[in-house]
Amino acid sequence: MSWEPNRLEENRLEKLARLREAGIEPYPLRSGRTHTVAAAVDLFEKLETSTPEGEAIPQETVTVTGRLVSFRDMGKSVFGHIEDGTGRIQLFARREEVGEEAHLQLRKLTDLGDFVEVTGYLVRTRTGEISVRASGWRMLAKALSPLPVIKEEQDEDGNTVRHGGFSDVEERYRQRYADLAVNPEVRETFRIRARMISALRRYMDDHDFLEVETPVLQPIYGGAAARPFTTYHNQLKQELYLRISFELYLKRLLVGGFERVYEIGRDFRNEGVSYKHNPEFTQLEFYAAYWDYNDVMD
Repeated sequence: MSWEPNRLEENRLEKLARLREAGIEPYPLRSGRTHTVAAAVDLFEKLETSTPEGEAIPQETVTVTGRLVSFRDMGKSVFGHIEDGTGRIQLFARREEVGEEAHLQLRKLTDLGDFVEVTGYLVRTRTGEISVRASGWRMLAKALSPLPVIKEEQDEDGNTVRHGGFSDVEERYRQRYADLAVNPEVRETFRIRARMISALRRYMDDHDFLEVETPVLQPIYGGAAARPFTTYHNQLKQELYLRISFELYLKRLLVGGFERVYEIGRDFRNEGVSYKHNPEFTQLEFYAAYWDYNDVMD
């Protein structure tokens, strides 16, 4: 399927070409990041705390990277925010400090969604926001498609209210990458899920269960009353099924001599789709020799 850029994407493609014409690689192989955003903020707060009252806070140079999520062009000065996996920090770039050419490129050749690298020393602005006062910047990845527009406002209680053009649930689920990019709370949901899976593994391991992996493609499906997905193995000339359960193979491992086994993985059932059921889902299944339902409940 060919890609036909819209007007906004054509504008970004033009900026991409101008970066290359200026000898700037818009997709360099690596970054020189020295601190995550959270680490940079923590560093500055420690410097503030340790500096005696009345003395200037030491100028600590850092290099931070992230997605450009806000941008204000004030002419001689540029303000913006970059966001990485640990948080968000303001950048502050003045023409006389980053150089006229680099400052012009920052103003004219960047867009929201671009990944950039910013080097400078940490300051706290008059509004109280910890910022990187830039001495230089670099493009890490030019974004060719704009992110959904999300607007943040403060309500009467001081809570952040987010709204914009990406609120349709169906659209968000079909474009998870965009949903994750603009909604930090969705990223947190994924992190919580990962911690839950880790906790399950620790619990099973601590109770002497052995984690195993059983075949996804199976010649006979079983372990549940469900319709399987069917495929064909060309080399074996055999019809195979995506597993609907781990049960049969886990029980074979007990027959082989293991007393406690478990698996966390994907099962596939060729059935309806709803918010309660997905044809592809993650499941924990375990078996223990010499146990009955009372042991399982305990």
